[in-house]
Amino acid sequence: MTAGSFWQSKIVPLAGGLIFCGLSLVIAIIAGAPLPLAVAGVAYWGAVVLLWPRLARRNRVQSMTLLVAGFAALGWGLQRGATLDVQALLAGNSALISMLVAVSFLALISRPEQEAGEKLPQGKHAVASSLLAVHLFGAVINLSSVFIIGDRISRRLKLERAQVVVLVRGFSAAAFWSPFFAAMAVALSYAPEASLPRLWLVGMPLAAAALLLTGWQVGRGQQGPVHEFTGYPMHFGGLWLPMLLAAAVFVAHALYPSLSVLALITLLAPLLAAVVLSVRRNPLVRLVAGHCGQRLPQMGNELTLFQAAGILGYGLERLSVTFASEFPLQQFGAPEATVAYVGIVIMAVVGVHPIISIALVGSLLAPLEPDHTLLALVFLSSWALGSAVGPLSGMNLGMQGRYGVDSFHIMRWNLGYTALMSVLVVGGVWFIAP
Repeated sequence: MTAGSFWQSKIVPLAGGLIFCGLSLVIAIIAGAPLPLAVAGVAYWGAVVLLWPRLARRNRVQSMTLLVAGFAALGWGLQRGATLDVQALLAGNSALISMLVAVSFLALISRPEQEAGEKLPQGKHAVASSLLAVHLFGAVINLSSVFIIGDRISRRLKLERAQVVVLVRGFSAAAFWSPFFAAMAVALSYAPEASLPRLWLVGMPLAAAALLLTGWQVGRGQQGPVHEFTGYPMHFGGLWLPMLLAAAVFVAHALYPSLSVLALITLLAPLLAAVVLSVRRNPLVRLVAGHCGQRLPQMGNELTLFQAAGILGYGLERLSVTFASEFPLQQFGAPEATVAYVGIVIMAVVGVHPIISIALVGSLLAPLEPDHTLLALVFLSSWALGSAVGPLSGMNLGMQGRYGVDSFHIMRWNLGYTALMSVLVVGGVWFIAP
């Protein structure tokens, strides 16, 4: 057995098992098991160690940078008198990661590629159906929806500019509202008391505006001849899963207000996947085992990034506590929220992943006890637009690697869109600010 085959057959499934173990431990903790969250963190770190050699070089460099910066900040904070909680350090972003792992199981019951035999639509109708498809499927199964739909509509793995714009914007706009999106997990980890109904009050109209603006621009031929646009067919039957999941979270949150939205999604996503698979009489155990052995290890890049960001966040939080009396801001209202949003988006344009900026801003603002809904809106909006315009965002790099579309071209195509949407975001910030 070669080293490569040994790694693929033994190490990778073991890493997937550790990730599933971490999720199971977090679910047990949410259900009331007397366990520290750090045990899940240890499982996730074990998976990171096993998957490290398989990570993209850019992710390894970025993660190491976060780790070094995080431990440097922690060391400085300890030197200034901060205390160290080892369990909190190990726990890190375990709750956030668990939600992402839980949501990944929804891919077992939401398969847009099942309609592969259907003729692809063309023209303005195809623009609308493609936007709706990538937005709704992306809201549930995250980034995999972009590649499933992209592979379906591409010709010889070469996407046209208009198709790239529709996929990127349609998907990233889900960050404005989707409780199953990575952006929501990050936002709620730094603003756990945010009100989901208040967020939806602003986030859903912003997402609708993003889709309408994109559809209008592409429909007018600004991204290429619209009559040549080949898109993805969307049926109303495909709406059931996003609607059911959103309703389930809303109802569960009303019944169990003590549980955070993050915890509810972590519980509901795999539960719903298991129920639907059982009703369909699918081989539940075999499918789950295959998912753990194959799909979960593919999350190595984001798992490592979020774990490293957790170290950075904890280090900055410990350090910021020692500077609380010297911090120039004493409140967090609409003006401060606007500056924070613009700053995160600008950082995304120059290549800094939104989660890094969010970790920094969230840690610095924590001592101010800001309004969590306002803070969450800033994070969701900056992720929605920062990931679309950022040349080094995971989505745009994925588009470059899979379809050969330069990520800096994607950035230029989305600069005007980001500027226009930012005006609406700032309006939403001022509207929701207490």
